[in-house]
Amino acid sequence: MKRIYCIFMIVFALTAMISCSGSSEKLVVVSVSSLNGNIFPIDKDSVKYGGFSLISSKIKEINKNNRLKTDIIGNSNFIYGTREAYLTTGRSVIDLMNILNFSCLIVGHREFYFGYEELSNLSKQAKFPFISANLVNKDSSRIDFIKPFIILKDGKSAVIGISTGKVIKANLDKDVNEIAILDPADAVGRYTDELKKMGVENIIVAGDYNCGESSGSNLTASEADRLFSLRDISLFLTTTEDNRSCSLQGKKPVQVCGINGAELVSFEIEKNKISNVENHSVNSIRILPDKELSSQMAEINNMIEALTGKVLGTAADDIPHAQGDKFSVETPLGNLVSDIMREYTGTEIFFMNSGKVRKGFEKGPVTLGDLYNIMPYEGNIVSVRMSGEQIRAILESSCSLKMSKSFLQVSGISFTFDSSRKAGDRVLSDSIKINGKPLDRKRIYTVSLTDYIYQGGDSYNEFLDMGVELEKVYQKQMREIIKDHILSRGSIRRGENSRITDVSKL
Repeated sequence: MKRIYCIFMIVFALTAMISCSGSSEKLVVVSVSSLNGNIFPIDKDSVKYGGFSLISSKIKEINKNNRLKTDIIGNSNFIYGTREAYLTTGRSVIDLMNILNFSCLIVGHREFYFGYEELSNLSKQAKFPFISANLVNKDSSRIDFIKPFIILKDGKSAVIGISTGKVIKANLDKDVNEIAILDPADAVGRYTDELKKMGVENIIVAGDYNCGESSGSNLTASEADRLFSLRDISLFLTTTEDNRSCSLQGKKPVQVCGINGAELVSFEIEKNKISNVENHSVNSIRILPDKELSSQMAEINNMIEALTGKVLGTAADDIPHAQGDKFSVETPLGNLVSDIMREYTGTEIFFMNSGKVRKGFEKGPVTLGDLYNIMPYEGNIVSVRMSGEQIRAILESSCSLKMSKSFLQVSGISFTFDSSRKAGDRVLSDSIKINGKPLDRKRIYTVSLTDYIYQGGDSYNEFLDMGVELEKVYQKQMREIIKDHILSRGSIRRGENSRITDVSKL
C-alpha cells in the first residue's frame, strides 16, 4: 500500500511540474485578415481566392485535420463588404464563423457599418467574443459586448485587439456617437501588465493598423511609434497591404496577412514559445472546397438569390454608366444618382466621383441585386459651402486629373471644357452655369458631395487646401437613399446628357 501511495505521489509531483512549466501540447493559431464579407471566393483569371469553404480546408490542412488544438483569429473588418453580407446584415458571416469555431473577432471600422445596435445583436449570435482593448464608451467604461482580449487555449498566450481612429472617421455619427477610441499603446500597455500578472507569457496584438513608424493612415505616426515601442509583445498581427514594406519588419515581431481571405497566417505555440510563423495562400489551385460546408454554402446562396430578386421598381429606359476605367464624360447613371442626392440634401450642387457607381440599370424591373451592383461600396455624403471660385477650381481639377474614375458626375451645374488644352486650363470659365445662371465667383453656394472626395479621395486635396469646412454629415447611406427614391417613385428614367461638354470632341 505504501509503495502504491509513493508511486501516486511521484506521478502527481511530475504532473504538477509539467503543468507549472507550461503545457507541452502544441497549439496552432490561425489568423484571417479583413474578410470584408467574402463568404464565397473571389474569381480572378479562373482561380478562386478565399471564401469560407477554401479557408476551412486550408485550416484543416494546417492543423493536421483537427489533430491539433487550434485558435482562429478573425482580424478586423469581417461582416461587411459584399452583397451576401449586406443582405443578411452580417448574420451569414457570423454563422459561418461559428461553424468554423473562430475564437474571436477583432473589431475594425467596417464592423459598425450596420450600426451600433446591429453589432451588439451580432455579438449575441456569435459563439466567440468581439475584441478591442481601446474601444470604449464615451465615459471610458468598457462596452458590454466588446472584450479587451482573449486568452488562447494553451492558457499562457493572449490576443489583445486594437481598433483605430478609422472607426470614427469612416462611420456615420449616429452609429459611433456613443463610443470613443483610446490611445492604442496605452490600452495595450495596460492589458499587457494585467495579463502578465495572470501568468500569461505570450502577448499578441491584432488589428487593422499600419506598422510603419511614420504611418499617417490607420494609426497616426505618434500612435504607431508608441505602439511598436512597447515591450513584452510576442507578435504584432496586421492586415493592411501597405505593411508589406513595413519599416519595422526585422526590428519588431510583425506579421502581415493579405485581405479578403486570400491568405492566412499561422504559427505554433509549444512550451510557451511562438514558432513557425507562416503565410499560406488560399486558392483553388491546391485546395478543394470543404465538403462539410457544402450544404450551408448552398443554403446561403439560395437565400441571397431570393433576396436579390426583390423588385423595387422599374427602369423606363436603359441607364448606363461608362465601361471600364475610361471616365471623361457625364453618364446617364451619374446624372441620375447625382440628381437623387441633390434632391435629398436640398443643396444647389452635388459632386460625385465617377468610380463611386458601377454598371448601370437595364430597362425593366429594378431589383435589390441591381441596386447593389450599381453601388457595391457604401458611401456617405456631406455638405459644405463653397465660393464660385472654389467650385471653378474643383471643376478644373476634375477635367485635369489623370485618374479617370476621379472625373466628377454633377447635378446643378453645366459647363464646357477642352481636353486638348493643357491641364489646369481646360474649363471655359464663362460657360459655367449653376442651375441655369452664370457662376458668380464671389458668391457662396451650398454643395453636397461624397465624403470620399471631400476627405481627399481620388486626389481631391483641394477641399483641404482651400479650407472648405464641413457643414453637415448626412445620416443615411447613398444606397439607402437611392432605394428609398425608387420605392417612393415606382420608376426611374434616363435624362438628357447636357451638363458637361468637351469641345475637343465636337
